Amino acid sequence: MKKRFEYEFALKEYKKLYRYIKEKGFRCDASGSLRRKKGDVGDIDFVIEGPEKMVLEIIALYSQIEKPINKYEFMLKSGICIHAIPENSSKYTFTLWHSTGPKSHVKFIEKIYAEKGIEIIEENIHEDEIYSKIGIEYIKPEERYKLQEVENDQDRKI
Repeated sequence: MKKRFEYEFALKEYKKLYRYIKEKGFRCDASGSLRRKKGDVGDIDFVIEGPEKMVLEIIALYSQIEKPINKYEFMLKSGICIHAIPENSSKYTFTLWHSTGPKSHVKFIEKIYAEKGIEIIEENIHEDEIYSKIGIEYIKPEERYKLQEVENDQDRKI
């Protein structure tokens, strides 16, 4: 079983990484369980805007990297793994939403799109538009695990 870390510890490590990435001139945001503010975090997922090769080279040079795990994942000296998700500017927001998850939430939203015969727009979309296009209110990342409540609300609206 993968080790879990307290949210505050993961947030502190992410903030250091965030400062490093910003100093290099890149846009970056936490995603996954860190963005959802879960009490415990398995790794630090983050979306970073820029060409994949350049983004991964910048991450590999981060002084707190202990070792690479694979092309997109790196172990920090502190023991927590980081997972870089490079993305271009036009798909950045969609990728941030999608990688924030949880998977069950993303599948639920995709199911609503399919039922309504609408295609999810991946380019140049604001996160709140992903929800408004299917007639539901924006769901904050930290509330996206509450699928049952969302499903019940959606059933009442249909």
